[in-house]
Amino acid sequence: MKRYRRWTAALLAAAVMSAASISYTLAVPAETPFAELRIDAADMDIPERSISVDIYHRDENGQFQADGTRQYTCKLNRATRDAGFFIQSSADQVWVSVDYLTDVNGDGIYEMLEDADAPIWDVMNTQGGLGQLQEGEATPFLTSGQPYILSPDMLIHRSQQAIQSRITGGSYELDVGKGSIARQEFPLCMVKLHRTDPADGQDYEQTYYLQIFDDVLMPFDISPSDWYYDAVGFVLSRGYFAGSGSGLFLPNGQLSRAQLAQVLWAMSGSPEAKDTKFSDVASTDWFYRAVSWCQQEGLIAGYASGIFAPNSLLSREQLVTILYRYAQYDGVSLRANADLSQYSDGDSIALWAAESMRWAVTHGLISTTDNKLCPSAVVSRAELAAALYAYEMNLGLYH
Repeated sequence: MKRYRRWTAALLAAAVMSAASISYTLAVPAETPFAELRIDAADMDIPERSISVDIYHRDENGQFQADGTRQYTCKLNRATRDAGFFIQSSADQVWVSVDYLTDVNGDGIYEMLEDADAPIWDVMNTQGGLGQLQEGEATPFLTSGQPYILSPDMLIHRSQQAIQSRITGGSYELDVGKGSIARQEFPLCMVKLHRTDPADGQDYEQTYYLQIFDDVLMPFDISPSDWYYDAVGFVLSRGYFAGSGSGLFLPNGQLSRAQLAQVLWAMSGSPEAKDTKFSDVASTDWFYRAVSWCQQEGLIAGYASGIFAPNSLLSREQLVTILYRYAQYDGVSLRANADLSQYSDGDSIALWAAESMRWAVTHGLISTTDNKLCPSAVVSRAELAAALYAYEMNLGLYH
């Protein structure tokens, strides 16, 4: 994945209007910016997305009750955890609030809690700290022209506290009847810059959405509840895989011989190799260097007709056979003591793949479904990511 450092002050395509204001009056999006949010991160993007948000309010008993769903089209400022968030106002009487859009039930719809009498959102103080403004406490206005730092660790810490407050003790449990609580390490933060214009008395706001990731931006089609979530994060962070475009990973996409060659080549540091002689692999192909190296090291053989068949799909038994060869090249353990007869389709594994399959099962590189190994099934991108993640976790100690 391409990594770079970049500054941005992206505004929302459609700003949120809500009662989240110190004076509890309806604010409107500012046509002329009175402040800016700048982001400095090793890896970031600003895709425009449509999101659904369930709105909750407290009832007379202090419990949160659903109060409709809103649809927002907004720009998501997605950045890795090393980011620096800098806020600078160009006018007086500017202050900052932060709300947290959670998804504790994992249904893909965010939750936002509104309560004018007992605000849920935080206010940023002039030291960059976040907390709820107490009754009688003065609004912490920013000094015009002075930059203020909003820490990613502070945002993550407060957002995780917001999750806990929404699923425990005295509040409406947002996950009731909707499955188990979803893993959510980095919720979506809604940062609002507020100002009351002394000329017209109107409250204005600029709204930014910040989504913070650990060390790699996760594709939009990968959810923390997916069994391959950690594996995808691993292969992306190592640069073994790239997204497919439009911010997607396509976990169910089928894997070709050329794609696997590219991954193995990347895992080995993209070394130089003698030019391949396959008749269907041209020097201008994106996988040319990878295929040349895999052929040189004997990892992926061609066919008797002199072709490589780069677009041919890989079966699970073909994958483990190639990974077994890679393990030999890599110098890791080749221990293989798994009993394939315990699987209902163990006897359908080709003889040439049996030892490789035993090795893969021994080290947890291949998953099973209903006690089946499915050796002839085509490998998906998610399955390869999981195999490489298991390879590193279970065999990486040999390096």
